[in-house]
Amino acid sequence: MNPFTRLTVDGVTLEGRAIADWADALAEHLPGGHEEAAPLRDTVHELLRGAGLQATTSGTTGPPKRTTIPVEDLVASARLTGRTFGLRPGDRVLHCLPGAFVAGKLMLVRAFVLGLDLHVISPRGSVLAKLGAAERFRFAAMVPLQLARALDEDRERVETQFHTVLLGGGPVSETLGQRLAGLRNEVFLGYGSTETVTHVALRRLNGPQASAEFTALGDCRFARDPRGCLVVHTPHLSTFQHVTNDLVQLMDDAHFRWLGRYDNVILSGGRKVHPEQLEARTAALIAEPHYFSGMPDAQLGQAVMLTIETDRPPQEVVPEVMARLLHVLHPHEMPRHIRTLPRLERTTSGKVRR
Repeated sequence: MNPFTRLTVDGVTLEGRAIADWADALAEHLPGGHEEAAPLRDTVHELLRGAGLQATTSGTTGPPKRTTIPVEDLVASARLTGRTFGLRPGDRVLHCLPGAFVAGKLMLVRAFVLGLDLHVISPRGSVLAKLGAAERFRFAAMVPLQLARALDEDRERVETQFHTVLLGGGPVSETLGQRLAGLRNEVFLGYGSTETVTHVALRRLNGPQASAEFTALGDCRFARDPRGCLVVHTPHLSTFQHVTNDLVQLMDDAHFRWLGRYDNVILSGGRKVHPEQLEARTAALIAEPHYFSGMPDAQLGQAVMLTIETDRPPQEVVPEVMARLLHVLHPHEMPRHIRTLPRLERTTSGKVRR
């Protein structure tokens, strides 16, 4: 039996052809028109056919590739989310993620499977600008940049309008983490991938339960491979084990701390430097998009290099940046080389290619 036959949107329950008609008309309601609406529409039609979802793996467990997520895995993932966050039929939820990626697809799946009341807006620009001040949402999934912008615009509205916010799609900077500390909402960072059908672990970012560790959801369990990378056991899915390229500190089989990507680690003078941890500290100090990476060095084996997206001349940028980094980086983490580029290369999802 196909579980994707009934969907509630803005308080109206749709069935059968009415769901397809709603999906087909999305382009009329989203500012980005066809470009934003097409992935959502296609996902809805795939779900209506009941043959699973086409998706592209994230690269967490290997080179990105096309895959089909089975219906039973979609349902199991949605139910795990529902149990984790205490979601009930009729709960109002916000969809503000790109529909082309698994996080956006799974928001639709959860609405179908859990009977949630879905409200869809464009993922571009301000979230708050597209919502009425009186609207309330039990659950919303966002990328860190969306939540940071909303806090800039109206912190009180954020606290009033959203009960639970799940962040994903990128690391949370130390600056954003500090801003979340006193927020009245429940804010979590999820760990997961296309292969694990979104989140299999959560880290609370605010309140008394805030933690630096990710905690397993449901019956998921963790181990490490010989490289020190996370192995995820997912008994609720049709594939039970996933070997990732994420370096972690394993506390026990249900808790870990994320260190960075195995393929990004810099081995400098016998020390491991994790670029993602540096970037969490420098996000507030360097306004321009930037990233750390390693480059060959005769003395150190690898030296830390900082790449910055800017049109300003290097002789202007480098002294300014180095002075700021002295306050947040240890001596062995300081970049020996800084390069500036007018544009950084990015993936189709907007992430910087190192």
